[in-house]
Amino acid sequence: SSSASSLISINTYSGATARDVEIWGAQAEALSYATSYIPTLTGSTVTRATETLLGSGNSTLINSTEGVLFGEIAVIEGQSDINRYISINDGTDDNTVSVHFRNNTNHQIRAIVRVGNSNQCDITYNPSGSTSFAKFALKWKANDFALWVNGVEIGSDTSGSTFSADTLNNISFDSGQGADDFYGKCKALAVFNEALSDTQLTNLTS
Repeated sequence: SSSASSLISINTYSGATARDVEIWGAQAEALSYATSYIPTLTGSTVTRATETLLGSGNSTLINSTEGVLFGEIAVIEGQSDINRYISINDGTDDNTVSVHFRNNTNHQIRAIVRVGNSNQCDITYNPSGSTSFAKFALKWKANDFALWVNGVEIGSDTSGSTFSADTLNNISFDSGQGADDFYGKCKALAVFNEALSDTQLTNLTS
């Protein structure tokens, strides 16, 4: 990272009389975190495109009545967006299975299952400021909801309803209505069409 936009310097130790320095692929960062090299034509400038989730499979593979939303995610330090969502939804935020990441001092992970605009479960994990990758799994089934993070059950709820068949038909990096986009790092994202056992969720998130 460069502290000045107009200057990058390379210094050798005191008293050096001659040194050869060869540099390739160097770049100065205007951000608080480093990005990777993008090959371009000589003299051209390229802005890295935001990754999007497209072609995410057949919507009939999403089971509305029960399932598990799994991901391996890390937040980026210093993002200005307070809520960054990953959700399974019906194109709105009234019917969602969502995990969202809060850019507060604790970088909380909050899991919500909302049916007909009414929360059926609402569980928060507090990683105490960690921005490291975390594996999460949010299970939903009638009267059987749970959030697992890194091999540990964070919380559960044994009272609540789920969706009618074929309600959920979309998975997106937002809250379900195109707002609260997810900005972060994503190694894996998957949807299971049945509620997994505790042993399976432990193994999945460990």
